[in-house]
Amino acid sequence: MRLAILGPYPIDIDSNKISGGVQAVIVNMTRGLSRFKGMEIHVVTAWPGAEEKDFMINGTKVYTVPLDRRFGNITFYSNTRKNICRKIKLIKPDIVHTHMFGYYTLAGLDSGHKKVIVSTHGISNSYWHRPSGFAETIRFYSQECIYNKCARQAKRIIVNSGYTKEHLARFNKTCLFELNNPVSDPFFDIDNSAEESGRILFAGYICDEKGVMTILEALNMLKGTHGSLILNLAGKISDRNFYMKAVRYAQDNKLEGNVNFLGQVDEGRLRDEYRKASIFVFPSKQDVAPVSILQAMACGKAIAASNVGGIPYIIDNGINGFLVDKMDSAALAEKISLFLKDGKLRKDMGARAREKALRDYRIEAVTDKLYKIYKEVLASK
Repeated sequence: MRLAILGPYPIDIDSNKISGGVQAVIVNMTRGLSRFKGMEIHVVTAWPGAEEKDFMINGTKVYTVPLDRRFGNITFYSNTRKNICRKIKLIKPDIVHTHMFGYYTLAGLDSGHKKVIVSTHGISNSYWHRPSGFAETIRFYSQECIYNKCARQAKRIIVNSGYTKEHLARFNKTCLFELNNPVSDPFFDIDNSAEESGRILFAGYICDEKGVMTILEALNMLKGTHGSLILNLAGKISDRNFYMKAVRYAQDNKLEGNVNFLGQVDEGRLRDEYRKASIFVFPSKQDVAPVSILQAMACGKAIAASNVGGIPYIIDNGINGFLVDKMDSAALAEKISLFLKDGKLRKDMGARAREKALRDYRIEAVTDKLYKIYKEVLASK
């Protein structure tokens, strides 16, 4: 089977340097699919300013194309889509698997290939927020238009959450496949005996949407009652203005010694941060199936996350983690405090989280199901 995957992928020839959940999912999919005999994997990915180049990594052929930088939203990334289509014709795949309702999926549909399957990874922006400012409004409505076009035209869709499935109901799709996001095997081998008391971890983009300010506010409430607390935030700064606002908040509230912005880290460093952390927090304002929560579950960590989007489909409140309302820093502080005071609670919830991750999110289990989906698609008319 010759497979063409269209989506974000590392281009520094080091798949350990992963940026974002979708990229992590695709890397893990290629790892798992490579074990099937006769599987030939090709990945086409677009990057701002990237020159076209082809290279091999772990048996996967990767092709890069330039991403439209100016007026990309307005033109629906027409040049990027043409370049991706050109690569598809070069690869001559049996099946095309696109990721995200965006230019990758539009390109897959443009190609005219008969066997295209789409992984959504999210839902329409309109369900999360309304734009402010002229530039954001243009970007918002162009992305909304692209999303709706993909949803209408895609014949076969993979959803990673029941939440996404609910929101696609309005498009009356009859060929939907459910598939969990996969987690790298090394996350299941974390030694939790090395955890450090009072060490809290967040992993994700540093921006307002991920609830970073809620974490800082909760930490500020706890600093006087729980001794030495350390909050490490691992992730790319996607909003520089917000990052500076968060730094100023930490400075104004004398939290500099308690807060570390680690930036984007490779997978090895990220696993080390999970290993040392005693609590994982993820109070995002909007999310469907965040990979970092799945990683924390695989590591057997005590988790406090927001009760939004697809997160309640992953975390069973009070069983393998706690759920709190978004932007409720007092509730988050309360759950962190419970974990800090009760080591047995942390251990028991972490163990149950790991059990669920072992059952539902291992690469082998997920790609076994994905391979069967491919076979079904190839056999269909």
